[in-house]
Amino acid sequence: MHPTFKIFEKILLFLRLAGPIVLTQFSLIAGSFVAILLSGQYSTLHLAGVSVGYNIWTACFFGAMGILLGISPIIAQLLGADKKDNIPTIIAHGLYLAVGLGSLLILAGILALEPVLKLINLAPDAQVITIDYMIAIAFGIIPLMGSTVLRNSVDAHGFTHYSMMIMVSSFVLNVLLNYAFILGHFGLPAFGGVGAGIATAISCWYNLLAYILILLFNKNFKHYKVFRQWPAFQSPYIVEQLTLGVPIGIAIFCEMSIFSLAGLLMAYYGTEIIAAHQAAISFTNLFYGFPLSISIASTITVGYEVGAQRFRDAKQYAYIARGIAIIITILICMYSFTHLEQIAGFYTNDPHMTGLISSFLAYAVFFTVIDAFGTPLQGILRGYKDVRIISIIALSCYWGVSTPIAALFTFGFDFGPYGIWMGLLGGLTAASIAYTVRVWYIQHRRYAKELEA
Repeated sequence: MHPTFKIFEKILLFLRLAGPIVLTQFSLIAGSFVAILLSGQYSTLHLAGVSVGYNIWTACFFGAMGILLGISPIIAQLLGADKKDNIPTIIAHGLYLAVGLGSLLILAGILALEPVLKLINLAPDAQVITIDYMIAIAFGIIPLMGSTVLRNSVDAHGFTHYSMMIMVSSFVLNVLLNYAFILGHFGLPAFGGVGAGIATAISCWYNLLAYILILLFNKNFKHYKVFRQWPAFQSPYIVEQLTLGVPIGIAIFCEMSIFSLAGLLMAYYGTEIIAAHQAAISFTNLFYGFPLSISIASTITVGYEVGAQRFRDAKQYAYIARGIAIIITILICMYSFTHLEQIAGFYTNDPHMTGLISSFLAYAVFFTVIDAFGTPLQGILRGYKDVRIISIIALSCYWGVSTPIAALFTFGFDFGPYGIWMGLLGGLTAASIAYTVRVWYIQHRRYAKELEA
């Protein structure tokens, strides 16, 4: 990161940051996309089993990832203020936090997975696949948490192209591993959906090792001596990251968990509906990488300018982020709406399933449009360290608004499984409006005097 003085310079810098993050997020999400796609090619039963496991896993992972995102605005504002001495200690405590969160996720899986699967009345054969899939993923949880901290730390410095290189190579590895373990190639037996979990765990270890090597030997980071001079545990650093990270984690967990709950509720409509719904969810997750990447770039740029007390520049970056997100999403949706059946065909060889998946994809495209408005605003608020309100909006909108709307359309208007999607769209719309109001308040009220100066 560095100061910019003209709008065009800001746009170029933002794109230079966001471009690699887009590829990074695409690589992260596309791995799951490929796993679901190949599981569907293996069998509908395995797709259903992986889908349920994926819905449970993503809510937990993204919630933990949100907590670990607390390190990004801390580092960004320290860099903006040219106060770098504490950064190595902050990174080390982020890793302490990562190990703790990873351990809690594993413990939660041991205690709660089987009761949850029985509660949703998942078919016994699918339950076995889900459990084996989750056991395989468990071996990669702690390295995944650790690599998330290191990725956020590297990105906060503005060196997002390093993450891009790591995650793109990891994606290629993940695709090869999924192809090998799910369908049985390169001399390996076909494990079906369980192979997706094995591929994920191996990729997580690869990511962690790659980031460790960057912090140890790259000229931009080796002076921090993160792994050579390990600091003693100091609770204030953990408290600071949790103060920022927990509201972010709650917000992301609320958003992802309502989708996970939707996926679990689809179990009542049968295996085919689960598979079709999950195909649509994987589509939204794939393109969610665009607004999410812009959100992360917003946190870096806005946080840097706020740390340097350049509030007008921070406001300009906020507008740039929102404009780019909307333009990209419009282009994606123009293509998607005219190619629904072709997209659905990637998930299945069954003509009946193609039509069913297409019907869910129509809702997914609307969701992608709305998400482009709300997600970048969360990153802007994180840059201002205004994170408490994010969790309040997420909890009230994603659960408080989505649930009654879903119930109304599902049972009142007899929309069936599509009523659940109406609830998702309603909650997301309400959250986008609320985030817009909050950003306006921050920029035009809280920092009004600084902007006039």
